[in-house]
Amino acid sequence: MIDYLIIGNGVAGRKAAETIRGIDNAGSIRIVSDEKHSFYYRPQLPEFIAGKVSERALFGKGEKFYNDNKIDLMLGVKAVNVTPQKNQVDLDNGESVEYKKLLLATGGVLRQKMYPCSDKTTDVIGLKTLNDANFIKEKIKDVKHAVVVGKSFLATFLIEAINEKGVEVTYIIREDRILPDQIDADASRILEQRLQLKGVKLLKEIDIKEISVRNGSVYGVHTTKDKFIECQLVGVADGLRPDIGFIKDRGIATGEGVFVDKEMRTNVSNIFAAGDVATLFNSGYPDMPQINIRWLKAWKQGITAGKNMAGEKDQYDDLECFASTQIYDIDMVSIGVSNPVNGKYKIMTGEYPHPEIDVYKKLVLENDTIVGALLIGNVLEAGAIMKAVKDGKKISEVDKTLIKQMFDLNYRLSPYHGIVCPVCKLQISLDPDVKEGAIINCPACGIEIKVKI
Repeated sequence: MIDYLIIGNGVAGRKAAETIRGIDNAGSIRIVSDEKHSFYYRPQLPEFIAGKVSERALFGKGEKFYNDNKIDLMLGVKAVNVTPQKNQVDLDNGESVEYKKLLLATGGVLRQKMYPCSDKTTDVIGLKTLNDANFIKEKIKDVKHAVVVGKSFLATFLIEAINEKGVEVTYIIREDRILPDQIDADASRILEQRLQLKGVKLLKEIDIKEISVRNGSVYGVHTTKDKFIECQLVGVADGLRPDIGFIKDRGIATGEGVFVDKEMRTNVSNIFAAGDVATLFNSGYPDMPQINIRWLKAWKQGITAGKNMAGEKDQYDDLECFASTQIYDIDMVSIGVSNPVNGKYKIMTGEYPHPEIDVYKKLVLENDTIVGALLIGNVLEAGAIMKAVKDGKKISEVDKTLIKQMFDLNYRLSPYHGIVCPVCKLQISLDPDVKEGAIINCPACGIEIKVKI
């Protein structure tokens, strides 16, 4: 019997294993992953496709981590059934594994809208795994023009990856702007401007009607506005959905994902869940967007799950909705209710937007309480604002210097510092006395970063 069985070798599963081993040096730990690759920095896959990062660099510490922490790693094996009453997980290799405690960290699977003829070719792609990235990297060698459709961050990552290799890209946007759930029209214009500067063609309020395939190869798409676009590759990326196929109807409470409490514990006392597969407590804000950029959340949830599995007490108390990423080197942080759609909120934007310098900042208030924020291009204040949202502070309770720094373009002092890690996209708050050129280590992925202020 395994003391700690972890299904999934992404950031949540790996961080949980590391946390458990730091507390329990003797208990047996096994990680089961359906991927054949060891843990890698998933957020860097676009840079890998673009040739900016080597495959070796994706793996960080590699096998040494598992050996040093006495972790039994099973790769290329999929969990197909869980029986909580027997404390047992069945694998697709025929093996059944008994456990004392189980962590579900299976992540998410791509949401991809099926278009007519998309099942007749391998030229309709998405980007989530290293296998996807390797396939795309080989495929685009013979591609001159690609069409990408989707309203998630994954769509913009896919665009950047293939565009950086010299492929012309047309981005089909079903709505009136990109990332409509997370950002408003002003923020969208800044990102759209950057995409167009890179040669990406944008088509709004339109969709694919049919994919044209000849002899198994894509040669174009027909749109809902009767336009034919010649292309050799179609990318479809509408975010992720929790991977709970083998968990459903097994006595573990699920909805869109696996329901967990603040200890990352499911309704079954010795089963936990963390990362994209987990659904946390309700925030009470119906306008909270669903965001799939969750490296930081999965990292923190893995720590919480690991501590509780190993016998310590810990609660995950971070914001339900937080995203930190980069789109064509433009930093972006979305916090809480970042893009409300009804009129009960007050919006503060100061003198923004400033598309000429790729900067936009916004605070969202409800009854003078800060409930959300959006920062584009300059995220210095993200850490402090996130804490204010988390603590439920009113605007009058927030340091006036912080507000001045956010909204006054002539304010040159910067007591609040923050950066986005170029590898894992973690938003990092810096000490007020940090200096330009200082070297810091990302707390999530461990790389060294030279500070630019």
